[in-house]
Amino acid sequence: MAGTPADKFRDFMEATGPAYLTGPETIINEAVEKRYLWGDLVKGKERAIQGGTEVRETLMTSDGATFQYYQPNETFSWQNPQVLDTVSADWRFAVDHLAWTDHEVELNAGDGLTKDALKVAYKRLKRAKEQRMVTSLTNGLEASLWTSPWNATSEMESASGKIPFSIPCFITENGATHEAEWRGQQIDAAWTTIAGIDPGVEAKWNNQITFYSRDLGANATATSQSYEEYHIDESSETTHNVYGLITAFDEMFLKLDYRPPSTNAEYFENASMNQQKIVCSRRGVNEYKRALRDQNDRLVSMQDAAYSAPAYSGIPLTYASALDTAELYNKDADAVADTLSGRNTDSGIAMVTTSGGSEFADATIDKGARYYWINGAYLTPFVHSRRYMVKHDVMRHPNQPFTNIQPTDTWWNLLASSRLRHGIVSPRRTS
Repeated sequence: MAGTPADKFRDFMEATGPAYLTGPETIINEAVEKRYLWGDLVKGKERAIQGGTEVRETLMTSDGATFQYYQPNETFSWQNPQVLDTVSADWRFAVDHLAWTDHEVELNAGDGLTKDALKVAYKRLKRAKEQRMVTSLTNGLEASLWTSPWNATSEMESASGKIPFSIPCFITENGATHEAEWRGQQIDAAWTTIAGIDPGVEAKWNNQITFYSRDLGANATATSQSYEEYHIDESSETTHNVYGLITAFDEMFLKLDYRPPSTNAEYFENASMNQQKIVCSRRGVNEYKRALRDQNDRLVSMQDAAYSAPAYSGIPLTYASALDTAELYNKDADAVADTLSGRNTDSGIAMVTTSGGSEFADATIDKGARYYWINGAYLTPFVHSRRYMVKHDVMRHPNQPFTNIQPTDTWWNLLASSRLRHGIVSPRRTS
């Protein structure tokens, strides 16, 4: 190659690509090794790679209720119910970049290096640059899973927005009563639809909720309590059951344990729990471990008190570090620790901003860890078949002639094909 070392390195960067950028499967596998939830949700799903102008999933929220009994020779009134709904998400576009200066290359190349030695120097520098960029991009995708949806409907739900859907869009502790069950509905008043469907109209387009209280024992049975809810259609106190932490898990497990009938089973999905995971903060994992110890009169091992892999009915608890500081919880305007956790309707949509454990901040309404029960079969980050970690030509800014930039972009979004198969175990009480 002719030219200066800087020119040669620029050509080298444009002409070569790392193995872990060749396709989604490679970086996903690497992410799984690091226990990134984003990669775990995509792994093994062919439908996660899509093209088209938007991502769509079709679901049936009602059976149309055409079943009836009859008498011989009866005249029937036939129906043709339209029971299918479509959830959709527009593509969101993320970009990251590599950057290097001529000075870095020239000084790394040195004088008198052989062709092979120069190539080794280029590979070493290229690897360092790419490792930083891939880490930044992957961490950005991971953090996007827990972006707060509060006041973000125009950015997430709208076609003109920039931010992808996040897990709290589809699994929320705010809710309303449907079929005598408390279920997650809108995140705030602006969210009239979620992925194009109104959960206030379609009762099945809601997630499951079970409440627990840190003031009760871990194995406490249901206690009926009243709460003033902060929600778009709640202006008075609502009564619902509150459990201990372990018994709340019992309730949630049965709420999510869908099984197909034994006859004509091909028309039903086998919504087994084998892709279920319980995702929580570090405090959540430790609270659960503490509850396990309290309920056992002896340790798993007489020498080991760690409970290093806590699980419920074989479902592992997955630690998501983003939940340690995620600003997802309502804040009481006056930060008063009420006896029962009220939703302060005067506070507006205020989020707790205390770092290092926002779910236990003094101002938080409903202190305690949230446990997100996620069924990976029904929640998928979609990536575009032709625009996943695509690197582009090297650029130079006219005002920075010695700096080289190489962008890499990804088109993606997160979409749930069912909300009823996800749930949250959420705390009540402020004490």
